[in-house]
Amino acid sequence: MFLMKRSLFAKILLSMLITTTVPLLITNYISYHTIGRSVKEQLVQLNQSSMAIKMSGITKYIHDVSMLSYTYYSDPELMRLLTRKEVQTPAESVYIKQKIGQNYGGYPEIRSIIYKSALTNKQFIIKSDLNERIPMPDYANHPLAAQENEFNQEYSVVQFNGERRLRINKTFIDTSNRALLGMTTMIVRNTTLKQLANPLGTDEDKDTYIFLQDDMQLLYATPGAAAGETWMDQLRKQSEVKKGLINDSKGIYIFYKDDAYNLPITLVKFIPKSVIDQAGKQALNESFTIQLVVTVFITMMAGIISYFILFRVKRILRHIKNIQMGNFDIQIHSKSSDELGVLEDRFQEMIKQLDILWNQQYRYQLEVSTARLKMLQAQINPHFLFNTLQSIGSLAIKKNAPEVSDKLAELGAMFRYSMDIDTEEVRLQDELDHLNHYISLQIGRFQSRIQFNQICSDEALDVLIPKMVLQPLVENSIIHGIEKGDGIGQISVEIEIQEKLLIRIIDNGCGFREETIREINHQYSEPFRNQESRTRIGLINVLKRLQIYYGEGFAWRIESAPFVRTTVALEIPYHQERERDDYESIDRR
Repeated sequence: MFLMKRSLFAKILLSMLITTTVPLLITNYISYHTIGRSVKEQLVQLNQSSMAIKMSGITKYIHDVSMLSYTYYSDPELMRLLTRKEVQTPAESVYIKQKIGQNYGGYPEIRSIIYKSALTNKQFIIKSDLNERIPMPDYANHPLAAQENEFNQEYSVVQFNGERRLRINKTFIDTSNRALLGMTTMIVRNTTLKQLANPLGTDEDKDTYIFLQDDMQLLYATPGAAAGETWMDQLRKQSEVKKGLINDSKGIYIFYKDDAYNLPITLVKFIPKSVIDQAGKQALNESFTIQLVVTVFITMMAGIISYFILFRVKRILRHIKNIQMGNFDIQIHSKSSDELGVLEDRFQEMIKQLDILWNQQYRYQLEVSTARLKMLQAQINPHFLFNTLQSIGSLAIKKNAPEVSDKLAELGAMFRYSMDIDTEEVRLQDELDHLNHYISLQIGRFQSRIQFNQICSDEALDVLIPKMVLQPLVENSIIHGIEKGDGIGQISVEIEIQEKLLIRIIDNGCGFREETIREINHQYSEPFRNQESRTRIGLINVLKRLQIYYGEGFAWRIESAPFVRTTVALEIPYHQERERDDYESIDRR
């Protein structure tokens, strides 16, 4: 009894011996006299249910891609150009390509997009990564040539370099008189179809096939899957059957057909014979009555054990999670003297030591970061730099180059602002002046490729904020949006005061992918990071600084539509009385 009271191992051992021995003895005795049930039908029903869900996603995805051509009707200017019988000018052709390309920009798996006008017989190649030119129907005499019959099917399968791809041919019709205006053909890679066919990305859905149309065109097969002629011929013969199975010497092929959106698709999954035999052997050793008894018995015992043991383990796990979030204010009071009680006591001591080490590490990193910054700033003598810039500016004026002098003055102002390490808070007006100097230098670099707009309410100009907040965010937009593109970059800074100081940096650059936003959130939530190997360091540094400075009162969000509108929004706490007092103290200094 004393051992039972002190030893958790003895408790678990005795409980599990009682829980498992009695049911297993009875189950093993009866299992020799029973025959397992067949699981083949269950496997078929289970997989067909799963395939129905996947089929819904596949047909909806293909339908959504094909419906992109209807976005032409929402653009009046594009409709005007596409319905003209005159051949478009080069500028109009560029506009048509840009607009059509924007409509399909959200689907990177669309590798080729071609539009052929039935009115002018002109072909527009919006996007193409193929070596060969795709022949489009010749609308000069309207009847299609024999080799162009493939465009009579809205959906078909084509091969390029051994890779199967989906071709979608979508006619463009005049809604007023149903006259043919043209045709859009798209070549779509199978990347998204692969995710829809195997959403978990595991080997569970190995040997999966997707067939298109009634003639069973193979659109997708998982790597390593072999398409046998025998079972495919049997599948074609069962064209009227919606779902079923085909027996093979190696296993069974389960198929599910659907013709939603007038798109006949067949999804096939192969289950090897070894899987069926293994499941059948397990089924032969089961008994429903014994399972029920064993389940009830184990559930009762598991409930008792969980109450005394697992609840305490989960409590320790919750404390570990709080520590991971940076919360060390945890008090554990253990009244038990068994192994878990000793573990909780040692865990409490570990928390105290970890809290001490955590604070020491935090102060160490702050000191190291400050020392690195001061070392970097100390490498350049400010007086030497300013005097040198002033000398070069004077020389530029003498050489009748006032623009060079102005740029040098702006550069000097930026260095003076960024190297003032004694000032941590500045007025928003000073931060905007620094930003305007930076933008002026960048406009001189990129010329007409940058369009900058700034909107700020007057009452926000005297608000105090930490230094170097706006310029890194705008620089991020230029580096990741303007430098990597070839169009005109539009950047806007919008600032207003409501309950908080609201700052929005808006651009039309390449934006953020979903995984990039998740990575930024992950970096933002980390207490300590090694930033040398991370991307977008300027953005995450600004967010971390504002988080440390304002705490939970600071909030941010990122909304991104690539090449349309990307917004980085900051919500900074603002207290008018505090701002006025701090501003007066800064003026006195």
